[in-house]
Amino acid sequence: MLLVFALAPRLAHAAPPSGGASGSIGTSGASGSRSSSSSSKDDDKGFSMPDMVYGGNAISFLAPMQFGIVGYEPRVRLGLQYDYQLYKGQWLYAGAAALLDNGSHRTFKTGCGLSGQTGRCDNGTVAGFDIYAGYAYKFYIREHPWLVPIARGGLGFQWWRYPDIGGSRQQARIRSLAFSVRPGGGLRIFLLSDLAIGIDLNFQVGVYAHKDQDIGEDAEGSAQFNFGIEVLPLIVEYRF
Repeated sequence: MLLVFALAPRLAHAAPPSGGASGSIGTSGASGSRSSSSSSKDDDKGFSMPDMVYGGNAISFLAPMQFGIVGYEPRVRLGLQYDYQLYKGQWLYAGAAALLDNGSHRTFKTGCGLSGQTGRCDNGTVAGFDIYAGYAYKFYIREHPWLVPIARGGLGFQWWRYPDIGGSRQQARIRSLAFSVRPGGGLRIFLLSDLAIGIDLNFQVGVYAHKDQDIGEDAEGSAQFNFGIEVLPLIVEYRF
């Protein structure tokens, strides 16, 4: 999927120019670099936000959590995301994340133990993954080009497996997967012309597919509506 993004034609490409006080401004933000004279003045004054922000490509580290409002989702989410600029404020993005959690049947919103083993309800670790892709619009604020609000929408797929403790399952549920639509948004604050910190808030609306198997019974599948929220207050974005 990333290869497709990389080969797609660009209608506009914001990239670091070479030397001078050159640059371009679009709805995605400004691109360019300051002249040496202006940089020296800023150095004399100490730290200041960048006048211009590079664009074109971005790699982000996103963490750390998500919540299942209707249904359960692993709470720890650690991901990497790639963004590709199509035209001014219009971007495509794709990413992958590791899903982790530790808890009991109450955390997983399942029954306690298997049939005949209702006393076995120890905590265990959930592990899985999340892959997703979508479209984002990144706004340009002329007075503050280092401040970039983002509106986005995408599709995602999650899969995770429930824990075994000492070789025995603690609940009838074996694994879950989810397909979801993900509207949301975020904010980036560029401390340097190519490096930002930020926050994202995304909603997940879709369908779970569970696999359950109790003692002496065949595995059964079930479906469930899901609604969750991704809260990602730790984001480091590098543009190039």
